[in-house]
Amino acid sequence: MEVYTTSFTYPRRSRPAHSPTNSLDFPTANELRRAGSYSSLQQYTPNHNYPDAQAVSSPDYESVQKLAMTAMALHGVGVTVAPADGVWNFQISGAYQQVMQARGYVLKECPVQNRATIKVTRSDILDLPSSSKPALKAEVRRRLDDIATQTGAHIAVVNSGLALSNRALPDGISISAGWSGLETERACELVITGDGDSADLARVRLLVMLDELNGLHAEACEIDRSLHALIAGRKRSMLQSIQEETATNIYFPSPLQGLIGPDFGQPPVNGSPSAQFAKLNASTIWITGEFFGVQRARDMLVQVAMNKSKQIIPKDTPLLPRKMDWMVTERVDDLKALIHDNATYIRFPAVGSAQSVMVVYGDHRVNIQRTIRAVMQLSCQFYTASLWLLPTQFNVLMPSATLNPTQVGTILKQVSFASGAELVFKGMCFEMHGLEHEIRAAVSMLLDFEVIKQFHHEIRFQVELANEHREFISGKKNGKINKIMQTTNVKIKFETLNEHNFLIDISGNDISVLQGLTLLQEELPAEVSFHVPESYHKRIIGVGGRSIQRIMKKYGVYVKFSNAEEFAATGGYNDNEDNVIARTPAKNAMNLENLKQSVMELVNPKDKDYINETVSIPRKYHRTLLGEKSIFIHDIEAKTNSQIRFPDKETASDLVTIFGPESQVHIAATMLLDHVPFEADMAVPAHPELARICASPDFATFTDRVKHELQVVISPNVGSPSPGLGLDAPTECSFKFRCQRSNSDFLVTAREMLEQFLINHNAHVYPSATSRTHQRTDSFTDAFPHFDSKVLSTARTRHQNSADLGRPSEAMIDRRLRLASSSPDVKALFHNNPHHSPAPSYIYHLEEEEDFDTQTNYVPAHTTDYWTPLPPIGSGVPSRARGDDSLKRGSDSLLEAKLKDQLTKPRSLTNRAQSLDLTYSLNRINEMPRSSGLSRPDSPETATGTGTGTGGSSSPISATSPLFPSLYGPSGSRGAVVGNSEHSLNRGALGMDQEGMDEVTRVISNLGL
Repeated sequence: MEVYTTSFTYPRRSRPAHSPTNSLDFPTANELRRAGSYSSLQQYTPNHNYPDAQAVSSPDYESVQKLAMTAMALHGVGVTVAPADGVWNFQISGAYQQVMQARGYVLKECPVQNRATIKVTRSDILDLPSSSKPALKAEVRRRLDDIATQTGAHIAVVNSGLALSNRALPDGISISAGWSGLETERACELVITGDGDSADLARVRLLVMLDELNGLHAEACEIDRSLHALIAGRKRSMLQSIQEETATNIYFPSPLQGLIGPDFGQPPVNGSPSAQFAKLNASTIWITGEFFGVQRARDMLVQVAMNKSKQIIPKDTPLLPRKMDWMVTERVDDLKALIHDNATYIRFPAVGSAQSVMVVYGDHRVNIQRTIRAVMQLSCQFYTASLWLLPTQFNVLMPSATLNPTQVGTILKQVSFASGAELVFKGMCFEMHGLEHEIRAAVSMLLDFEVIKQFHHEIRFQVELANEHREFISGKKNGKINKIMQTTNVKIKFETLNEHNFLIDISGNDISVLQGLTLLQEELPAEVSFHVPESYHKRIIGVGGRSIQRIMKKYGVYVKFSNAEEFAATGGYNDNEDNVIARTPAKNAMNLENLKQSVMELVNPKDKDYINETVSIPRKYHRTLLGEKSIFIHDIEAKTNSQIRFPDKETASDLVTIFGPESQVHIAATMLLDHVPFEADMAVPAHPELARICASPDFATFTDRVKHELQVVISPNVGSPSPGLGLDAPTECSFKFRCQRSNSDFLVTAREMLEQFLINHNAHVYPSATSRTHQRTDSFTDAFPHFDSKVLSTARTRHQNSADLGRPSEAMIDRRLRLASSSPDVKALFHNNPHHSPAPSYIYHLEEEEDFDTQTNYVPAHTTDYWTPLPPIGSGVPSRARGDDSLKRGSDSLLEAKLKDQLTKPRSLTNRAQSLDLTYSLNRINEMPRSSGLSRPDSPETATGTGTGTGGSSSPISATSPLFPSLYGPSGSRGAVVGNSEHSLNRGALGMDQEGMDEVTRVISNLGL
């Protein structure tokens, strides 16, 4: 009998260590029977983060040894087990059929523990959750006991001791938006570990238990497991609509339940079955929610199942047995994703059964074909290689050289453990099964053994590929294949496998076959798919395909656009929504992203770059968002051209996925978070009067005011010491703040108001984290300390400026003059109506201290109603003329009040529109008395005049009248200004003719005033 020997490591993944035993543990049923009761409950603070489901821990040595002994007794083979860095290396020898059966038994029954975690609010399951030593509630303890007994899982309550500062803030909440001084409700983790499916079963049961603890009704519904995915629909769209309509949570069992680990659904041999034990089979669906909603959801599920059962289509597909075993043990998440995306059910044969047919169930041929294509594409990652040992010379009289079985066992164990591949030895041939890098490493290691070097070798690799890539890989007239064969001296041939895939055989005599494999892999297709709205397809392709041909030639990438009919026929590419695929040889894979960007440049930003964005929303709000808030969800989807997909309920995930354009998904996430409540707690010291304060009418009035003004609800959570525990017993005193995340800005204000209310009622509060740095503002204007404005008045009184702000600088004066000359109401100054209403008071009221050196009590011109029309600037009229009626102003009481107000203002507050005509101001300065002690400067000697009175000389015509109005002129010229227009035009005493006025205008313009 030919001996068949296989060696493999299982589990293949690296395993984190099991959770420590000093957590709040709930043992398995066997441990319960041994111990009889729970050990003392202690708090455990983890120093690592537990991964999600499918992370596993290593089985113990005793269990594995017991498994090996059982396999040898059942199947009559030899089994050896060796531990290796958290995994186990199994070696099985015997007849082929018995070895394959023993291998399947080991894979299925190996006690590899899966791990799952559920994040839960501490107050739901613990008594005194805020204390340092919380304890489980009695009802929770009883329920956990039942679940641990029924599922055989190990449940640990991990009480996180992380400080608030080390926690990650929820989405939509920032430190500046009201987080300081508050903390979210503390959470703990339910860590579930168990063999095979026990972790998934226990997780579903725990989620149902938590819903029941929150007051929801729960019921189980029995539907054939092959219909579950069909009921849910593609990406569970149908199931999400049922949950929307009924406001329920629907928990489906694992679609691959029963393939790995012990079988459930049968009562235990010893002991009577629990009342709920029959609900652990693979067909049980749990529904939680309001009572009538649960009834409606159950009826809808049963009705949909009846309709789908009449439309179900089975499809058989051949596949290599080892590839199916590899998928079931190592690619469970990928298979679940395929089932989830395509609304199909895949029935695999038992692990290790050597059956080569899988069955796909669906209600639509497109979904079935897409599932099969995806499974076949997944199987292409699994390679097979063989190494034949040939004698160096053939002699009929001499027996052929063979390997010692002891040598074979050692080689298999070493290579299998080091490479990770499964190795088989039969008839002087080594077979290797695994991923590409594992196979390559195994072949290289085998060729390095001295025993193997004594033989001639024939090495063969088998690569599986989809039929649609057959022409792609061969090239024109098999050019690519011929080139590889000529370069590396290997043989390549194609073999038909099934209707979806074909095999590529690469064979050679030496190590060069590895080089041939490398060159072949460089020619294998690398592809990327994405979504482009069909309305853009013709624009991107161009007339006769010129535009897309230019892009493809530039990057060396083939692009395929699918219209609506082709898209419906294929069901999408890598993702259900993808309707464009780009494909190129693997050696040119870096250009795929460049081509995608070039194509997307021709698409509107609102419609391009469809991505998946995840938002973390606490699981307890999902049912409300899907039910009561569903109308807002649909509105967000319509406005942002995106889809909001909630996670599968049985995964206990908080991540909500938003699929849409890259420019819109962030907007959709923000809009979605606006409908998510936010809760935070503020702890306060225990106080004997706190309960009375919270029950008083004043507190009710206060909370109503906060709710009305800030949209924040404050509810007290004040506990009292339990009787008999003494005064030092821990009490629970806190206040819960509830608001929408869009109103989280008001949490700081609400907290400060509550602190002030408690302090006013002689209750103590803890100093918040920001009490030293955050002070409540006394007035709104404290936010504008750098602005000196009368609109935002401050406590500083008028004319009490600091020294550096007291006297305006020259730049400030220049700026004010520019403001005046650009007054928006200049048109009123040039109005032709002499009886027009006075010009409005402009807004240039810049506050400054009075200049006592130059202050004079004069009447500003704009306060009167007796202005004559203003002549154009530079027209030769030196000043405005006012009528003698100005003497009558004292008879008007209203005008007199205005005058008194104006007399108290400094010159800087007068209407700056006067600066359009400076003659009056210059003559007014010229009237200053000589007694002021100021001397008159000399007139410019470089001035030139063109008037007839000066004869072209720049000399002044008199000793007392300069060519331009002097800043230190005599006071006797005041009458020239106060007089009427005729008197002003006939100013012989000053000698101001037209030539002089022109010179004044020129000097003023040079001065920049």
